Amino acid sequence: MMEAHVRIALRCSWLLLAWIAMAVAQTPAGNAENGKKVFLKQGCARCHGTDGQGGAGARLAPNPPSTAALIKYVRKPTGTMPPYLSQVTDAELADVRAYLASIPPPPAVRDIPILNQ
Repeated sequence: MMEAHVRIALRCSWLLLAWIAMAVAQTPAGNAENGKKVFLKQGCARCHGTDGQGGAGARLAPNPPSTAALIKYVRKPTGTMPPYLSQVTDAELADVRAYLASIPPPPAVRDIPILNQ
C-alpha cells in the first residue's frame, strides 16, 4: 500500500517539475536595448526613474522581479500604478525586465567622495 503512495507522489513530483521547466522555457529572455526604449516611451521613468531606482514608483533596478511577475503586475497592479493591458506586449515587458536587470547598482555611500568629507 505504501509503495503505491510513493509511486503516485513521485509521478506528481515529475509532472510538477516538467510543468515548471516548460513555464521557464516559455518566458522570453528580453532585449535590454529595446527594453530601455519601451521603458522611456511608456513613461515608466516618470515614476520609477530613468535608471529604475525609484521615486514616486517602486525601485525596480538592479534586481527587477521575474518576467512573469512583472507581466502579471503590469497587467493587474495592486497599488497606484495604472494597468497596462494593451499598451505593451509580453515580449516588450520581457525587454523592459532585461533593461532593468542590465542597470548596475548605484555606488555605495562610502564610494561617493563628496559624502565622505
